[in-house]
Amino acid sequence: MGQAALFRRRVDSPSWKRGSSERIPADVVLLCRALECIQEGVAISAWPPESDSPLIVHCNSAFTAMLNRFGGGPSGRGRACRAGEPPGDDPLRRSLRESHQSEGIYSAEIAGHGRDGARMLLQLRSVPVRDESERIAHRIAVLRDVTRQALMEESFRRNERLAGIGLLSTGIAHEISNPAGSALLAAETALAIKDSPDASEQFDACLRNIVTSMDRCGRIVRTLLRYSRQEPTEKQACNINDVVAQAMDQARPYGLSNGAELRADLDAEVPLVPMNPLEIELVLLNLIRNAVEAGDEKAAVSIRTMRIKEGVRVAVSDNGRGMNEEQLEHVFDPLYTTRRMSGGSGMGMSIAQGIVQGHEGRMEVRSRPGKGTTVIVDLPIAAGALTG
Repeated sequence: MGQAALFRRRVDSPSWKRGSSERIPADVVLLCRALECIQEGVAISAWPPESDSPLIVHCNSAFTAMLNRFGGGPSGRGRACRAGEPPGDDPLRRSLRESHQSEGIYSAEIAGHGRDGARMLLQLRSVPVRDESERIAHRIAVLRDVTRQALMEESFRRNERLAGIGLLSTGIAHEISNPAGSALLAAETALAIKDSPDASEQFDACLRNIVTSMDRCGRIVRTLLRYSRQEPTEKQACNINDVVAQAMDQARPYGLSNGAELRADLDAEVPLVPMNPLEIELVLLNLIRNAVEAGDEKAAVSIRTMRIKEGVRVAVSDNGRGMNEEQLEHVFDPLYTTRRMSGGSGMGMSIAQGIVQGHEGRMEVRSRPGKGTTVIVDLPIAAGALTG
């Protein structure tokens, strides 16, 4: 039996009253009973030519309950849905009315408050049912109460934002530790020599170090804020060797304090690549520091640059303890670290990967237990680049 034929069988007839089920075909009775078994509200509506509003021909108990909770509405068959008439004007009635003005499937989210004042969110989906002349004779509306789901999603987003704030603060603390430590050391040195008559030049150097370090802290914070917001950063064609040299200068005191030897093998013919030099320097500082911390004694860290077909490659290698397959699988996960007891934050590799991906590049980690680790960073070449 077709949809139009089903509705012609007196489903919308005035003779369909409670207590008169003997007049209703058995399959229609079964259909109505089936509708009573589902949690979604279902309503069949029509808009007779002589009426100024759609009429609810039939609705299940769930539909009636939702309308009544939402602020009242049609409680049975044949009741008018007067969407535009106060005091019965509400978003749900308006949506039901608008659905009859649509030629196809109509969907709407309806926000409001229930009789108890609690916030409610309903989803309405209405589909047309046409007769043999292709005229829309009825519409079937399905109403879902998604209030609980919306509250859960809102709570999830709030927790996600809080987690993002935590990750950002961890990343900032992780990245500014070096320049902040350098500024602190310079300040302590300046205090120690301030009364020495022949220390003016060294005193000036300490002050310049403090200014430079604090400026660097500010730039790092701004960079990480842009990263957390996924904002694009300004890029310029740079020589990767210059950025590597700057990163090594920044990391060398840390390497010396941990007994590590830093070596560089830089290809003089590498092309220029578009980058934000501070961001890529942050990446390399992370990789160098990880490489230094991966060794026990006499750690050797090497940095190589080379030209590849797509652009340039930077490889940071160490002779440390290496990583097993499980560690490699999680190496880019935020907050994952094998050195938590020694101060590892688990943010360095995650931030580094995000920055490299923001430069349309890629990162790869190669490692075996006891055989050291190599981290490869590939960056695409600038259009029309020249060798630096």
